[in-house]
Amino acid sequence: MALSLGAGHSAAASLPSVGSGERPGPPLLYKRPPEAPQLANRAPFRAKPLLVSGTDAYRGGEYLYQDYLFDDRGADTVEGSGGQRDSTGSASPTSGNVFYPTADRFGANAADLVELRVKPTRGAILYRVTLNTVKVDDAAIVGIGIDTDRSGGVPVAWPGGAGVTSPGLDRFVTAWGTGGSVFRRDPLSGKLVADPSPAGVDVSISRARNQMTIRVPRSVMDPGRATWRYVAGVGLRSATNGFEQVRSGGPTPTEPGSGDPSEGAPGVFNLAFRFGEPQGSRPRPGYEPNVGLGNWFESKQARLLKRPAPLVAPSTGGFGADVSFARLADRVRRDIHPPKATQARILPSSQRVPEGFRDRFPAYGGRLQPYLVHAPPSARPSRPRGLTFSLHSLGGTYTQYSVSNPTQLRQFGDERDNLVVTPLGRGADGWYMDEGEVDFFEVWRDVAARFRLDPNRVALTGYSMGGYGTSRLGVLYPDLFGRAFTAVGPPARGEWLPPAPPRDIGRFTQDTNSHRLLENARWLPYLNWVAAGDDLVLHPGPRKQQRRFDRLGLRSQLWTFPGEHSTLAVLDEWEAAKRFLGSARVKRAPNRVNHALMPDTFRASLGLVHDHAYWVSDLRARNRSGNPGTNPARAEIDARSLAFGQGDPRTAPVTSANGGPPAPSTVEGTRWTGIERREARNALEVRLENLNRATIDGRRARLSGRRTLRVRIAADGPGAMRLSLPLPAGSRARRVVGGSVPGDAPEVAIDSNGARFRVAGGVRTYVIEVAGTGGGSGSSGDGNPGREGQSGNPRAATSRGRPAGREASSA
Repeated sequence: MALSLGAGHSAAASLPSVGSGERPGPPLLYKRPPEAPQLANRAPFRAKPLLVSGTDAYRGGEYLYQDYLFDDRGADTVEGSGGQRDSTGSASPTSGNVFYPTADRFGANAADLVELRVKPTRGAILYRVTLNTVKVDDAAIVGIGIDTDRSGGVPVAWPGGAGVTSPGLDRFVTAWGTGGSVFRRDPLSGKLVADPSPAGVDVSISRARNQMTIRVPRSVMDPGRATWRYVAGVGLRSATNGFEQVRSGGPTPTEPGSGDPSEGAPGVFNLAFRFGEPQGSRPRPGYEPNVGLGNWFESKQARLLKRPAPLVAPSTGGFGADVSFARLADRVRRDIHPPKATQARILPSSQRVPEGFRDRFPAYGGRLQPYLVHAPPSARPSRPRGLTFSLHSLGGTYTQYSVSNPTQLRQFGDERDNLVVTPLGRGADGWYMDEGEVDFFEVWRDVAARFRLDPNRVALTGYSMGGYGTSRLGVLYPDLFGRAFTAVGPPARGEWLPPAPPRDIGRFTQDTNSHRLLENARWLPYLNWVAAGDDLVLHPGPRKQQRRFDRLGLRSQLWTFPGEHSTLAVLDEWEAAKRFLGSARVKRAPNRVNHALMPDTFRASLGLVHDHAYWVSDLRARNRSGNPGTNPARAEIDARSLAFGQGDPRTAPVTSANGGPPAPSTVEGTRWTGIERREARNALEVRLENLNRATIDGRRARLSGRRTLRVRIAADGPGAMRLSLPLPAGSRARRVVGGSVPGDAPEVAIDSNGARFRVAGGVRTYVIEVAGTGGGSGSSGDGNPGREGQSGNPRAATSRGRPAGREASSA
């Protein structure tokens, strides 16, 4: 099972690479992962975090347990779908229903356990608890229970009004940021009572690192080399330094609420040592039906925290961990519960989104974010794996496909030897824009650092909002993906009923419409599945999208199925999509590049500027004015290198399905039957629309700076174009077609790294002659005379005989 990396793995080897020019995607994809403070170590803790939730291990004298993120939902108190404010009506509801107090100090996430460590030292046992959100020192309380002889037996109530029990507890520690208490079981009453030892417990907390360190002297508790059984949980600290009681009904600014108007709930929000949280959509005994299990990896937690009867404390049951102090003393390195094929992973994020949960996007804050990766066993473990992204729906979360669509994970993952990855996207409704777009690339970067990937086998897929994310990210970054598949995905954010602009929550969203950027998908084939009876993604929108694909002659298919929005998800049958995705490879250096952009999609403050693809880069729109909702500014480059010896593709209509179930009712689209071969020429043709700046990487376009080079530029207004290509000394350029460009500066300036063209409206052709090649007027560099040169006025020369980079006057 390919769950860990070889010693020689480099994250760079798993990411796209190019020989020159701009790398595909945003720069953040290639940055070194940030050092999140929550993952930092301070002496005496040294072990690296596990970063796979639901796992534990011994690491060089430390015991580590890694919990899940945003699983602090407490008990199941409300029948039916989850009552949490981020799951009501959601595609991925919670099982727990306890609400945080509404005051900001709790951040609706204060009791979210990230990690628990145990480390013995000479004089004490140290516990380090990392929390996801720490806005104040003492919002949360941690309870750590110990069955010193692992005998189990009679349930013992946790102290401090926690409202839960655990079998056989002999010792207990409670801690909050400014203090703590130690308890031991009274042999007569069987209850936990305060330990009379004057040594006590020392507690400190770092709000910068969200880490609480608890020091219990060996004079108070000394395990020697024994094995102790631990239970642990987190709640909110009360005014009496116990667990805050969960009131019935809704929360107040200072009190949590159960969501049940008739009864409260235990004060524990999050239990540790959960190694068997179930996932799936089929009902299981003891769990609520028709909700989906494990959407947040807390279904079993919610069930165990549920009161079996009114005012009866539930038991933590099998949630516990046996920790051997002999193994800790011997500094053993061992995985106890290792990662499985489907992993909830934790990544450090560079985004400064405020900690906690909020009911607007970005909803899930903090420097740590979860994502899901399905890493099936590989028949060839030494071979880099392909990568498929499956983006979740509106109202969904990162577990959507492992819970509701296990067949898709198997067909897209196991049967294609691909990792399948689903980001959280910072929220259920982020549409893979802004912080959600950043999260997508931070997840990709993290996967590349953890797994050996083939960066040339990357596919993009998604359902509903995830389908929109697939359309959007595909046209913004077409040189990152080999194939794209959408299921009931809208072309734009919200509802689109052409000819009106798309609309979402009271505003027009034309600036989100992938329809306006379809030219970019020239080398990225799309398969789009839609439902005829879908009342969320109306059929006319995807149909208009397909019509434009067809007019552009680009590879795309629209399959229409009977049913409504969720029909395909319920069927969970993706054989045809699996065959479409196949083992397609990313096109890195095509002969022709179309790249359209809308400046309104840029988020420069987040590092998101969609200004390059393949061998064109540094694109800037001349006119950026326009109404983002109805008529946003748009610019486009169409660049063709004749050095590939390729013409336009031959196309044919697609009218029938090919690839297996499920069977659509109608199919339409365009396919390529071949690409015309032409004689290769050292020539470049560029069309600029509303662009005042562009750069061409000549080497990736297969152009040669050692032969005569012809450059044709058609533009609708003024600007500049840079051709990045090594040119030898003595190279000269002259215009052979078109009138002069207004202005006194030379039209073409040549230096050792290429040529810079001043651009004006109209069509102009230039010939760059290399010293010693003998290229005459209009020579195309391959011995064939250029016809355009016969009628042009040879002006606008530059010379490399002058100092490098100095512009020469027009001839």
